[in-house]
Amino acid sequence: MAPARANDQAFTRTPVLDPEIFMIAEKHLLTATDSHKIFVRKWSNPDQPPVAAIHINHGMAEHSQRYQPIAEILLEAGFVVYAHDHRGHGHSIPPGGLVGHYADRNGWDLVVSDVHTVNQFIRQENPEIPTILLGHSMGSFIAQAYCLKHGDTVDAVILSGSAYSTPRSLQPPKLLIKLEKLRGGDKGRSELIDRQAFSKFNRQFGKPRTDADWLTRDVEEVDRYMLDPLCGFLCTNKMWEDFVGGLETISRSSSLRRIPNHLPFYLTSGERDPISFRTTQHGVAKLANHLKSGGQTDVTFKLYKDGRHEILNEINRREVVQDIIYWINSRLRESIHSKKPEAALA
Repeated sequence: MAPARANDQAFTRTPVLDPEIFMIAEKHLLTATDSHKIFVRKWSNPDQPPVAAIHINHGMAEHSQRYQPIAEILLEAGFVVYAHDHRGHGHSIPPGGLVGHYADRNGWDLVVSDVHTVNQFIRQENPEIPTILLGHSMGSFIAQAYCLKHGDTVDAVILSGSAYSTPRSLQPPKLLIKLEKLRGGDKGRSELIDRQAFSKFNRQFGKPRTDADWLTRDVEEVDRYMLDPLCGFLCTNKMWEDFVGGLETISRSSSLRRIPNHLPFYLTSGERDPISFRTTQHGVAKLANHLKSGGQTDVTFKLYKDGRHEILNEINRREVVQDIIYWINSRLRESIHSKKPEAALA
């Protein structure tokens, strides 16, 4: 069943970086398979037909609004951009719902299913142009899981701030989560899990100014994150269980064989991203090799010197996004150029 729009859409028209371009920002509510309401943002240029649609999946303990600056750059290049809030995040949390909690049961499957609901909506609105899936951090893992089931519904995949974990390396966190669930229950929130997951990330950056310095070198962006009430929260034990279970599924090469071999993947990351930085082989290089081991024939990755975890919010964000645009145009040249050749960037 095709997803339906809600009646309470909101529209604003604002100038973006290019003063000649105006942006319409829309808000939609879509109904998921279990009647959950998915909050979706759409950024478009009413004066220019889009050459492709980009669907952004945000990371853990953040939300879709943080990606508007990226959407503005993509808008300049002729794209229409969508981003939704995952369950337990942003405006997809229902009244009385839990922050940082996917669902009481089948959370990971429901989160992946939500991506499909949004994808159907995007393709319904844009039936003649390619759809590109972009996932950051947690969203990059959700994007991989999505491609296991619905890889034929997207034309390219971009993974930002991602990494690769072997099934064996996930056993210690699985044990810790199990113990914390026994102590605090499914809906408990474990500072121990949070410390194990994130506290070490700041260590490689000398004397950090905040707990979030590992995200980006952009001090103002770090401060915005720290002050944002929709960012930086503790997730429930159940959400951690769902998340690590999802990581375990996509960590198997046998699982990746369900992704269409021809689907292009672009991996972008800061060289100093603590979730993937290793003195031996960078975690993004490991992920690229993992995707290839599953049969992917078109995998590209690029690391940015001194860049940290949120490479899309780094001090060189425009360079990063322009490289993404160049890659999209190079991979989808035939379909994009058949719609609007002049939108391709040199």
